[in-house]
Amino acid sequence: MNSLGKNHIGYQESGLGNHVFFGVDPKNNQPFETPFHQASSEEVDEALTKSQGAFEAYRLIPIEKRVQFLQAIPKKLKANKEMLIHWFCAESGLPKDRAEVEFARSCFQFEYYAKAVETGYALEIKLDTADPDREPNPKPSLTKLNIPVGPVVVFGASNFPFAYSTLGGDVASALAAGCSVIVKAHAMHPHTSSVSAQLILDVAKEHGMPDGILCHLLAEDFTVGQQLVQDSRVKAVGFTGSIGGGMALQKLINEREEPISLYAEMGSSNPIVLTKSALEKRASAIAKQISASVLLNAGQFCTSPGLVFVETSANFDAFRQEVARSFSESELQCMLHPGISKRYFERVKQHAALVDVVYAGKYEGNFIQPTLAEVTAAQFLANPRIQEEIFGSYLTLIKCAGETEIQQCLELLQGQLTTSLYSEEESEITGYLPYLTAKSGRIILNGVPTGVEVSFAQQHGGPFPSSLNSYFTSVGWDAIKRFQRPVAFQNFSEDFSAKRMEFNQNETFLHFLNGKYE
Repeated sequence: MNSLGKNHIGYQESGLGNHVFFGVDPKNNQPFETPFHQASSEEVDEALTKSQGAFEAYRLIPIEKRVQFLQAIPKKLKANKEMLIHWFCAESGLPKDRAEVEFARSCFQFEYYAKAVETGYALEIKLDTADPDREPNPKPSLTKLNIPVGPVVVFGASNFPFAYSTLGGDVASALAAGCSVIVKAHAMHPHTSSVSAQLILDVAKEHGMPDGILCHLLAEDFTVGQQLVQDSRVKAVGFTGSIGGGMALQKLINEREEPISLYAEMGSSNPIVLTKSALEKRASAIAKQISASVLLNAGQFCTSPGLVFVETSANFDAFRQEVARSFSESELQCMLHPGISKRYFERVKQHAALVDVVYAGKYEGNFIQPTLAEVTAAQFLANPRIQEEIFGSYLTLIKCAGETEIQQCLELLQGQLTTSLYSEEESEITGYLPYLTAKSGRIILNGVPTGVEVSFAQQHGGPFPSSLNSYFTSVGWDAIKRFQRPVAFQNFSEDFSAKRMEFNQNETFLHFLNGKYE
């Protein structure tokens, strides 16, 4: 593609900045040949101007056209799948089977969010008819529905070059909401992100979408992101990354005259509670399941398990040995980029001073094996740093004498995206639920946290610091709500309201009005 290396200011390509950088192959730390031009301050300002103008036009486009635009994007992606998969693997070091899964997820998200708009679910239309004869005061008619908030900035995530980047859920849900989008591409997969942006723009042009509906800006430092989030034309921000990165963005936003929402998904250790009843019945099977989850793509998931609170019993040693064996026999896996592997090794070294290392994973360059550590409940309670996320394949076992010690540890936990509970007894499940619901956004019974279903019933976001706003989700139909706000129309005629809703007066929409989410 001729656009590689340049910024997309709507339909125009631009490479005015003098600062260039290169994508890096994480398997050998060698740069690719294409220079990418970091967006200049002038290019960022032009993108903001275009995005604002595009929003004003896009929000007035008939809903049917918005739906058709969203539905056409995955068709274009599938027609260019080979090129997208190539760059995904080349820039991330992730295997092709992972790329295939993530590609399918990205395509589905555009289709799924289109359906949320088409059925009327995303607009959340609420009707309350007038009663002019009510005493002592007449009752007005009210119609409430969601409208888009304005231009949205989305930061590409390092660990999901498709599903949480230019082809990701933040972009798809913002477009579905009726917002224009400015993507700040992640510097470690600029080829993947740029190709993705060009394909979306091709579809946008084919469907007559306004110039600026999507802008795609390149940068390897913080200056572009800072200018974006502090500009008054931006009305919301989506971010997936580290706690440090999310809090830095929040600090910049706090300096704005007009506050806006930052929807940041940040750090999580995704604890697992392993009860005595589960350990006695299926210690080996659970060990294999948890090990596979930790091993998945070198643990580079926001939902990768990092902590296991386990009731020690006669089966504990066998469980621990099975996990250690799985780790030691695993192949070394490539981390996403040199920066992530460097941080991983730093965190592993820091953590080693706080725990007993059961198995120290081997490493070579950016390739790693998982590490297994353990502590007692008393050690965990005495040092809160033990619970901090280590992004990568690393698992810490917390040995507890019984349910009371596990509950004490759970009370100390920071907010998490997920918690898992392995148990065979209903009384145990009931006893732990108050602790787990207080600490996480999703609770998994007898299963691992990796694998986030895209569903209208999904919650991907939890108490701080796992995310900045636990009321919202970044996955599923409700993700669209992050980029909308409700407006009530009072005393408007029924004919006027009907015209506003004529696109969704169908059987499917009526199901939603009746609470049947089919």
